[in-house]
Amino acid sequence: MNKSTKLAFISWLVLIVLTLISVYLTLFIDSRAIYVGVALLIVSIKGQQIIDIFMELKHAPKLWRMLLLSYVIVVPLIIGLIYLV
Repeated sequence: MNKSTKLAFISWLVLIVLTLISVYLTLFIDSRAIYVGVALLIVSIKGQQIIDIFMELKHAPKLWRMLLLSYVIVVPLIIGLIYLV
């Protein structure tokens, strides 16, 4: 396995684990605010992984990478504000 394939496989495993955590999160967290915050944090981490590893924008021009990464941060923040207010 070459380096990029190994990195993609590890990232894929991280995405699967984060998905399983978000599925079973309701079993461990009773507070709605904490649940929404943790779920949105997981969404942001997963989005960053997809942008950097699978879309291969880690070494792309900074403008494109920053635009997509800001989307992964701004949208969950807006959703979090809607659910928590």
